[in-house]
Amino acid sequence: MGFLDFLYKPMLWGTLAIAVPILIHLLNRYRHKRIDWAAMELLRRALVIRARQIRIEDILVLVLRCLAVLLLALAMARPTLTTAGAKWFGAEARVGVVVALDASFSMAHRPGVNTRFERALTRVRKVLSTLEPGDPVSLVLMGSTPRILLRDVGYDAARVEAALAEAAPVPERLNLELCLEEIEKLVREVRAPMRECYLVTDAQRTSWEELSDKVKISLREMSQVARLFALSVASDSAENLALTHFAVASGTLRRGAIARYVAEVTNFGRQPQERVGVTLTLDGKAVDQRVIDRILAGQARTVPLFARLDAAGDTRLAAQLGPDPLATDNVRYAVTHVAEQMRVLVVDGAPSDEPYKSETDFLATALSPRRGGPAAAALALKVIPWLSLPAERLSDYQVVILANLPDVRKDQAAALHTYVQQGGGLIVFLGDKTIPRLFNARMALGEKSLLPARLTALASPKDPDGVSLEVAMPGHPVAAALEGLPPELLGAARFTQYVKAELLEGGRTILKFAGTDDPLLAEKGLGRGRVLLCTSTADREWTNFVVNPVYPIVLHQAVTYLSRQEHERSFAIAEPITLTLPRANVQASVLIRDPAGKDFPLQVSERNGQRVITLARPELPGFYEARYAAGMPPIAVAVNVEPAESDVRSLLERDLAKAFLGTPVRLVDWGDDLEMAIKTGRVGHELWRTLMILGLAMLALESLLAWHFSRRMAGAAARAATKEELLGGRTAEVKG
Repeated sequence: MGFLDFLYKPMLWGTLAIAVPILIHLLNRYRHKRIDWAAMELLRRALVIRARQIRIEDILVLVLRCLAVLLLALAMARPTLTTAGAKWFGAEARVGVVVALDASFSMAHRPGVNTRFERALTRVRKVLSTLEPGDPVSLVLMGSTPRILLRDVGYDAARVEAALAEAAPVPERLNLELCLEEIEKLVREVRAPMRECYLVTDAQRTSWEELSDKVKISLREMSQVARLFALSVASDSAENLALTHFAVASGTLRRGAIARYVAEVTNFGRQPQERVGVTLTLDGKAVDQRVIDRILAGQARTVPLFARLDAAGDTRLAAQLGPDPLATDNVRYAVTHVAEQMRVLVVDGAPSDEPYKSETDFLATALSPRRGGPAAAALALKVIPWLSLPAERLSDYQVVILANLPDVRKDQAAALHTYVQQGGGLIVFLGDKTIPRLFNARMALGEKSLLPARLTALASPKDPDGVSLEVAMPGHPVAAALEGLPPELLGAARFTQYVKAELLEGGRTILKFAGTDDPLLAEKGLGRGRVLLCTSTADREWTNFVVNPVYPIVLHQAVTYLSRQEHERSFAIAEPITLTLPRANVQASVLIRDPAGKDFPLQVSERNGQRVITLARPELPGFYEARYAAGMPPIAVAVNVEPAESDVRSLLERDLAKAFLGTPVRLVDWGDDLEMAIKTGRVGHELWRTLMILGLAMLALESLLAWHFSRRMAGAAARAATKEELLGGRTAEVKG
């Protein structure tokens, strides 16, 4: 760089116009034909006296004309003062730059030959090429958290290029607020008199369309110390298919059983997609494949996938799509813990020797309709009277069901509390033997209750036929199986009595009685386990629900849901993972293996009497394994990408300008001249306004002087002519 740079260099050809006034001046000297006559002789004598003065005045006017033309031509070329030129005015020739590059996984979208991220790298290199060696540079990748690649280092082309070569999109969504907090710190750290910050992004709608107040405040605060630019690499192409959900839908998760999974495929593009294939893999082997005939633009379609669970332990499953412009969201992972045998303890509060007069007969039939077969061997069901409960070791069972118990001893309630905290599942059915106030007191442990709701009083609907049920929490694993059933089937289940209940802290309603907010099935998490409370009965005393085809579906879903372990849930990228370790673990640290096969240790800590480990930020989608004790199988965890990031639609120029309205950010679109935008005002102001004013001033001064000189010369000539005429007249008189 030199002293000056020009934004419109072709306009410098206009400086050649300086030759025009010179040519006119030269031509004017030779355009008159000389004719001698008496009056001219008189004028010549007068003008000779001032010839030297006139020549100087002509040159002055010529210089002013040339200078005016030169200044106007230079102004049209838009000169700017460079960093090197700043030294002449006592300024330090240094520009500090912070480049924040969007690395969320939408940037991996490939609308054409290059991905959005590759297009963004082109813009970043263009920005950095305007710097001088040694200028301070910071480079940060924006994802769910910022990743700083370079922090306030002197610009070195090789070093910066090495950092850019290693940069790649991360499988995360963009957390703009958190990233801007760190970017503002980087901007303020820059040690340079001129600071600039560049936000390079694909302008994804989900991140940029509605900027939060916090984002706008951060941008305004940064603008006080730096110039802000938003460099858009937005693409009009937004075609993308993504797996947005994958989970077990039904089936008891025990060895030898067939489980039904549901995969949801969403078309985020503008065109319908035909013949979309979805493949289910179990421990790396394909076990099922389905085809969705057509998915309209903006539509989500679900597809069932089935897997036979032949091996006990943690089973790793994945649903996968075929290739498309964005591969990151084409697969989702799930972990299912398959029990060698599902053991369920059913506690009968009103036992009877008569068929289906006992409180638990319908429960036992729904859970194990065929006694003595392979299914019965996989699900071991034990029914005991309520007085025998203290003799049972609860840790032997995955699920415990209490049906219409008249009372629970305090020590037994404490044992149930501990059982749930350690990962057990508890289902509580009420009935005519339940005394709400007594039951509340028995289930309380200090200020907290084992139940998700406080029981109040017995309720009887006004309709003698009773009241039906409704799904209160769509998408919940227990309720999900009911959402696709015919309404008349659900409406056929009627409840003539139930116990009213008020949700406690941590409680939530899964099913409710139609037309009311009274919970039929409520849930509460406690430690590693969960509690389900049914405010109706498990027999036909208050309802016909137990003979409705929906009943065994709900019951099996509930048992499956409660028997699932904490590590079977799907975690998201960057979401902390906390795992409670079995009592067998005695090590001070646990070895974690990530999806790339890399091992690293995690420290074991104590929490509520349990030994736990916490992985603060999983960064890769896939399966993680926790190896906690020698000879014990590892604990597997599934981590998936955020489905919201799969909507790769971008804000184009007009919409992005609207999003930035009211913020001090200069938007530079893909088609704009980035180099010109950077140079404009880099060290000082552009000089074109000053040059234009000076040029016009030169023209005005030249015109004024030309008028003044012409008028003065005309007056002098007239006076000289008059003098000669008078002298000539007197001579004639003397001669006469």
